[in-house]
Amino acid sequence: MTSEPNDRSGSDDEGDPDDDLTPETESLPADERVDDSTWSSFVDNITWHTSPAPDIPPDEVREALDDEEWIAPEPEPIGWRTTSPSLVLGLIGALGGAFALFIIAIFLRPVPGWLLLVTIAVTVGSAAVLFTHLPQRRDPFSDGREV
Repeated sequence: MTSEPNDRSGSDDEGDPDDDLTPETESLPADERVDDSTWSSFVDNITWHTSPAPDIPPDEVREALDDEEWIAPEPEPIGWRTTSPSLVLGLIGALGGAFALFIIAIFLRPVPGWLLLVTIAVTVGSAAVLFTHLPQRRDPFSDGREV
């Protein structure tokens, strides 16, 4: 704000041009207004922290890491054997059905109608099962690398 704040006692052409657009109930008195340089420095110093504060103060981290009593927990097994059976069957059905349609189109001429119908139904049904296994919600603070 390069001009003097309008104290509403003088004419409106000397004050801030936005004052005539601001309702009287929303305008601040002259002594409560903040100049542009103060506001800019305030906004520039705002930092956003998306991670929570650690439970241990920074000066005690080394001592906690050097603690010899701590043993890492046994990791949970991962892989296709620990997933949901419907997810595994959906994946096999979708990929197998698409591969079967490819093989049928190349090697089987003429194609029996029932075989084509069953293969398409298995492929579409398996793809639908895979879509039901997609995540239902997304963490607003994640960066997209969530598993």
